[in-house]
Amino acid sequence: MESITFSCGSKTFLVGEYAVLFRGSAIVLITPPEFKLIAESGKSDLIGVEKNSPAYLFYESHDFGNLSISFHDPHSESGGFGASSAQFTLLYKLYLKLNRQEFDINAFLGEYEKTSPGSGADCVAQYFNHSVFFDSRINKVEKIDWPFQNLSFAIFKTTNKVATHLHLRELPFVNTEDLQKLVLGVRKSFSGSDEKYFLENVHAFSNLLRKKNLVAEQTVEIVNNLLKIEGVKAAKGCGALSADTIIVILEKQKEDVLINYAEQSWSLKLIHK
Repeated sequence: MESITFSCGSKTFLVGEYAVLFRGSAIVLITPPEFKLIAESGKSDLIGVEKNSPAYLFYESHDFGNLSISFHDPHSESGGFGASSAQFTLLYKLYLKLNRQEFDINAFLGEYEKTSPGSGADCVAQYFNHSVFFDSRINKVEKIDWPFQNLSFAIFKTTNKVATHLHLRELPFVNTEDLQKLVLGVRKSFSGSDEKYFLENVHAFSNLLRKKNLVAEQTVEIVNNLLKIEGVKAAKGCGALSADTIIVILEKQKEDVLINYAEQSWSLKLIHK
């Protein structure tokens, strides 16, 4: 058998982390670089995937025959860009191919729910390999593209790391109705290419996460410093406790200012711009 390769991009929650966990929605961005999964004939094994991760649990409960399956992380296992969700998603794609099955989002998310306390929004975005708006109430997916002509975004990796699945398992109930309204506001701003409304809702979402104590202290300091940079219009931490990555919304003509800042910062690594 010839080798089989599947790939998907890195994920970043623009808005919606936590809201989507409690029957809300999220907007997830997909950017380079890509994760890869390669399957070849040989000894049955799974390489590059941690035990008890969603992908490992799925692998253990399904038959993949005599395949050597390896996962390749372009971020060198630094976390924050969806390695765990990519592992599960790409392995699921392989499972569908081997069993000649069509994709069904309810079955997909049902399998993920067996292995993880997460919402699966990141898995959905990585399955379609496209930025999406995802409504977890009805498992609705809308592919979206960046519509703002005067704005761009940059994504940074911090030096912080949160064990996402452990954090989610210990997370108590959070009332996210107010967060959900802001996610829908961001979605509306995409539809109308309304930059002002977009920035207002991103700012409000970030501030509301802080009020709910869902932002790591280190992220608060980093975001406050980023907001002082010329051309930066908004900044927020992304994902579990907003710790691993930071997204910065900025004026397109001011990108060089932000890049120079990142090059001089010990706490940030530019991943995408």
